[in-house]
Amino acid sequence: MFNKLKNNKSSALYVAMISPNTKVIGDIHCDGEIQIDGIVSGNLEVEHLVIGEQGTIEGNIKATQVHVKGTVNGCISAQQVRLEPSAKVHGDIIHDTLSIEAGAHIEGQLTHKTDLSNVTSIEKQEKA
Repeated sequence: MFNKLKNNKSSALYVAMISPNTKVIGDIHCDGEIQIDGIVSGNLEVEHLVIGEQGTIEGNIKATQVHVKGTVNGCISAQQVRLEPSAKVHGDIIHDTLSIEAGAHIEGQLTHKTDLSNVTSIEKQEKA
């Protein structure tokens, strides 16, 4: 009975961290939350990513949520992207929801994800 409760804990309760004095070379896959305060040279595929002010990513990011305070040199593809004033992104951002605070620096294209099943062409609307 007690083991059942213990095993039902969500992986989102655990946060992996890469400290400011750490450099990781290689891809990272994480089903929970990870905070990067150091340097990662590789692609990231995570559920929730926080890039601290000292954090740097040299690679592409695929996530559900991305919160950027540091630097990203690569593309971001996520449902929710939040850029703080200290954020520097050099790459494209593909998003459902995007929040950009004054002072954030972006060099790249911003693309909103669209669900084509919800889109009706203008020609079909005019005929209806």
